[in-house]
Amino acid sequence: MSVSDTYAARLATNSDDDFDDGSPLCSVMFSAATLVVVLVVFKVIYERWVTPLAKVPGPFLHSVTSIPMRVNMLRGRMPDFCEALHRRYGPVVRISPQRVSFSDAAVVKQVLATHAFVKPGAYEVPKAVEPNTFSTQSPEVNTERRRQVGPGFSHRHLHQMEGSILQCGVVGVQRRLDAMLAAAAEQQEPKAAGGRAVVVQYYQWFSLVTLDTIGLLGFGRKFHALERGGHELVPALNWLRTFNYVTMALPWLKRVPLFVSRRVPWVRLLLGFSQSAIDERRQRAPDPDAAPDLLQLILDPDSDGGSKLTDAQMVSETLLHLIAGVDTTTAGLTWTLALLLHNPHIMERLTTDIRREFPDRAVPIDYDACRQRLPYLAAVISESLRVLSPAPSILPRVAPTGGVRMAGYYLPAGTWLCCPLGAVHKNPATFRAPLAFDPERFMGDGDEKHSLLAFSTGVRACLGRNLALLEMNVVLANLLRSYDLRLPENAVAADCVAPQGSEKSAAGVVPDIPRWTMLTLNPIYPDRDCLVVVSPASE
Repeated sequence: MSVSDTYAARLATNSDDDFDDGSPLCSVMFSAATLVVVLVVFKVIYERWVTPLAKVPGPFLHSVTSIPMRVNMLRGRMPDFCEALHRRYGPVVRISPQRVSFSDAAVVKQVLATHAFVKPGAYEVPKAVEPNTFSTQSPEVNTERRRQVGPGFSHRHLHQMEGSILQCGVVGVQRRLDAMLAAAAEQQEPKAAGGRAVVVQYYQWFSLVTLDTIGLLGFGRKFHALERGGHELVPALNWLRTFNYVTMALPWLKRVPLFVSRRVPWVRLLLGFSQSAIDERRQRAPDPDAAPDLLQLILDPDSDGGSKLTDAQMVSETLLHLIAGVDTTTAGLTWTLALLLHNPHIMERLTTDIRREFPDRAVPIDYDACRQRLPYLAAVISESLRVLSPAPSILPRVAPTGGVRMAGYYLPAGTWLCCPLGAVHKNPATFRAPLAFDPERFMGDGDEKHSLLAFSTGVRACLGRNLALLEMNVVLANLLRSYDLRLPENAVAADCVAPQGSEKSAAGVVPDIPRWTMLTLNPIYPDRDCLVVVSPASE
């Protein structure tokens, strides 16, 4: 039998249903596919040409899908993503079908000024944790919590607690560095810059210093993290920070028990730590002669008649203090020192100012002294917060019922109004030479100074702003007075160092250190890119 005859015989033995293109199953699949195509085409047409947001400039793809935005979020590249779009399309750009981004400082201040624009659902925390001051969408809850917790971050209260901050951020650091330098001298290690020196990974040190500080201020506990070179809370806090950021891009993960159950080791550790701190504090009477720490302020009865926090709510608030108190200040200190190391002429000017104003190294420099006598240090910190914002979030808010007209565009209800701080700080219409590191821009009282939004603004501005600035000022001032700091000779980003012959008034460079954003802006390779050579201060 020939091959054609065999094939014909096989066809004859099969039922007609197996090859009937008009079968019910094929008809359903064809109809479903057709419906999907129609819906996709309809969505593309609607999002690109029909919706009021169609008038907002932006790439075609971003107007019909949020995939590019979410991919950049997951890669930790969201600030770069927004900055690039604003450079191309201007101060208003559509970054996804329901999200519009603004880089105009005046518009951002308008959006963040009041509770008229509430936070979107992306801020919701998993069910294992109660909403806190940062995550709650409720204006009423936010206002009440800020009233209860806010006094702990006031200038008056921090002034009372400054002795503890100096112990962690100044005395502790100097004691550790002096011990390392003494050990280096005894071992007769190779000398650098004409004297004994040690190499320190400063990103890790700053994270341990800020953890020790928030331990005392928030819980009345001494963690000894810097002294011991680590703490069990560090990996747990890193996990929680990354998880919180990832779930803003993929909110459905918050409902997966595998990641948010109390059985998860990191969740159990953090919740258990906070609850044990609360239980321990209840068992002992507060010291009447000492300023109350943040935990005591949460536990004390509300004198204004507000509702008392439950244990679960207190646990959530204390976790917020841990994350916010460690991550943002660590990032701020890290990038400020990195910028100084890569701009020796700015480092030299700042160091000269500090040592001239405070020649007695035996007395720690406090925050009031920094504010009154070191204006250039304040300018350096402000410029660092601008060019490398520690928390360059897009700060999304939601357009209210009835929509809103903003920056010349009508934005219907439910539209996300995004305020990317990185793009705001790089807007050339607001900041001259926005890509340069130039502390001089903050030495006067010009418009640029009032457009710095590193700690957000409005009714939900960062509660920890005063604490972060206090820590950054006293740590840097005392560090630069007592030690000479420079980059290692084999630093990877050494080619980004400003020329040695630069004029002291000249703007500096921003080093191309690989970095990503997971709630806060962090170096990707700190063991390689965050090294500093420390030696005793030269006379």
